Amino acid sequence: MTETTSAASRVLACQDYPGGYTLLRVTTPLAARLQPGHALRIDGVPWAVLQPAPERDWVDCLQRHAPRPTVGGEVRVAGPVGESFDLAAATPRALLLADDGGIAPLVFLARRLRNRQPRVKPLALFELTPPLPFQPQPSRIMTPGLPAGVIAALPLLEDWGIPSRIACPAGDQPGCFEGAAAELARGWLEVSRGVADVTVFACGGGGLVETARNLASAYKLACQTRTAGLP
Repeated sequence: MTETTSAASRVLACQDYPGGYTLLRVTTPLAARLQPGHALRIDGVPWAVLQPAPERDWVDCLQRHAPRPTVGGEVRVAGPVGESFDLAAATPRALLLADDGGIAPLVFLARRLRNRQPRVKPLALFELTPPLPFQPQPSRIMTPGLPAGVIAALPLLEDWGIPSRIACPAGDQPGCFEGAAAELARGWLEVSRGVADVTVFACGGGGLVETARNLASAYKLACQTRTAGLP
């Protein structure tokens, strides 16, 4: 998709979170063109799109270790950047995999899938490095194939009724899985009643993307991957 540079946009809000994350809200008429997997280039820096609000002409973006724009100031916004996920190819179940750089695209994707018809049932697994940008919430959604003690979930997805779990290979995070997200995914796939209706959607660094492709290949699943941290 061809990038378009909008007129000078304004920073409406900017909030820092643990782990070096910044949540940014900017005005832009590009909001109506944004799909899960897209990013915006803001003053030359790529920011992953978390939530567009086309009716209000603003977009929420998330990035890690990025320069912090001034609230109320003007920025130059270009996009969409990158290739969006193909929601038309979604199957009845979706396995979402993300690492630190893929949080925003996968949350945006989950938001779209939950309202999609025909219905798609996602399971979201995040492989994150502490400190986490949010306070995990004990999940109330029991999911076969996942270890009983692994209950840490992303609060927003929990509110939407979408099961999620957090893997922290570094360990020492209550309720989180002390290993890779792919290990959790294998446990879920092994107990699922057939996996032909599962599509893998993954966004993150090269290591996670390659792991997702290998996982999909092993189980003969459809797979869509996007690399986070666009240049």
